[in-house]
Amino acid sequence: MTTTTDPTGPTVSTVPVAGEAEADGAETSVAIVTPPTPGLWSRARTDGVTGPAVVALSLVLVACGVALDLRRDATLGLGTGVAFVLAALAGPAVVRFRSLVTALVLQPLLFCGAAAALARLGGQNRGSREVLLDVGTTLALSAPLLFAGMSAALVVAIVRVARHLAARR
Repeated sequence: MTTTTDPTGPTVSTVPVAGEAEADGAETSVAIVTPPTPGLWSRARTDGVTGPAVVALSLVLVACGVALDLRRDATLGLGTGVAFVLAALAGPAVVRFRSLVTALVLQPLLFCGAAAALARLGGQNRGSREVLLDVGTTLALSAPLLFAGMSAALVVAIVRVARHLAARR
């Protein structure tokens, strides 16, 4: 059996076939063509990104926003807010349809994690009680931003569900 692989094309395997031709001394072979499997990027473009990948990418995006806010004044500000809204819009837009709920549940968790990271790493709190009070206060004062991000994610998800249902008909 001989196998050749072209990086741009299918895999071709040549298999010798036993039969009448062997009696004459000639060799007969059959070519088996295997189509190439799609790569990671092409599957992500057609099917969408997996749920864990969306979680990781959203976490990195919001962490960059938190880092910007820590450099500025260690409060939840423009960096975290913009990063959170971008993650809220992009997560449900690129995730696989069957993982859409993951992208919706992720948003409040990201926001709470950002508030906790800012409270813990900001250097203004000494104990765990102060950190918890700071996180709670930050969440209460930043509730409009959380609601805006959640609403944006919900609108994107509703549009995707409507398009999915329309395509099934």
